[in-house]
Amino acid sequence: MTPATAGPIDVHTHVVPETTPFLGRLARKDARWAVVQWRADDASLADVLVSGKVFRTIRRVACDLAERRAEQSAAGLAGQVLSAMPELFASWAPGPDAVSYCRAFNEWIAVQTENHDGYFTGLGLVPVQDPAAATAMLGEVHGLGLAGVEIPSTTEQAPLHEGRFEEFWSEAERLGLLVFVHSVGAVGSFGHPMAGTSAIFPPRIGESIAGLIANGVLARHPALRILASHGGGSLPASLARLDFVRATLPALRELLPEMAATYAARLWYDQLVFDPRVLGLLVGMVGADRIVLGSDYPFLSGDPARVLDDPSLPAGFAEQARNTNPRRLLQELPGRHIHGGTS
Repeated sequence: MTPATAGPIDVHTHVVPETTPFLGRLARKDARWAVVQWRADDASLADVLVSGKVFRTIRRVACDLAERRAEQSAAGLAGQVLSAMPELFASWAPGPDAVSYCRAFNEWIAVQTENHDGYFTGLGLVPVQDPAAATAMLGEVHGLGLAGVEIPSTTEQAPLHEGRFEEFWSEAERLGLLVFVHSVGAVGSFGHPMAGTSAIFPPRIGESIAGLIANGVLARHPALRILASHGGGSLPASLARLDFVRATLPALRELLPEMAATYAARLWYDQLVFDPRVLGLLVGMVGADRIVLGSDYPFLSGDPARVLDDPSLPAGFAEQARNTNPRRLLQELPGRHIHGGTS
């Protein structure tokens, strides 16, 4: 096996196929499908349209992995975990269309990642709006050599902690796949989409992960491998309340044999909280060994990982989050990747 390359590994990055939603008939049927339109006046840029409106403009590195790798290698990065841009979830889509769409995306990302000697690790999509179909597709994801799946923090039909997802969690646990839970939320009421995501993403991911803890999902599935986006958002506040009421309610202790913070410390989190005081709180609750580098590349300007170097954080923590922890996470996962030391 090729030795792991020295340098950071970014576990929270997004990819956009050059043409989406793959199947032209889907876009013709429903304008809610995210459509990529490359600009005639600048071939390096494309607009992503949702319901006929420009949601964001992307650079070619969002889909061209050769250009992406060259750019990121030059910046000192040793690898990236690739997941779909959240607007590509399409968790509102009807069952058959959603299955066809997710299957097409998974085949695309599997082909794209296998051509880069393990520099990229791919995560697939599943139709979470149909838990049975999503569960069945996990086997396909595993068979394609992908390391796991990315799912939204909730669906239009039900939160992830409801019983209808029980078989999905069981199968993800059995296959050893990573489940990257990415925050979502309607941002149409905000004057700017990024203002909306800034306001909504932290509470939404916090609610989602806290729900998995509070409803006993993590107690029933101790081997689940979950990565929470945006540092788990508001999760620390929910953990404190859960552990407080658990101390006085025997019924809650039956649902949660261990403290809520204990379950939270089994998961993985990126550092995308932007403030060393918030990151320090997360580290104190789940441990420095559970935080991994995430940049939201290529969508955020600036360097959101600079927070790792704040002197108020534990000594050696920045090196852990950038290098040691991502490799340890990847070592646990199936799929084609070498920077974690497995294949």
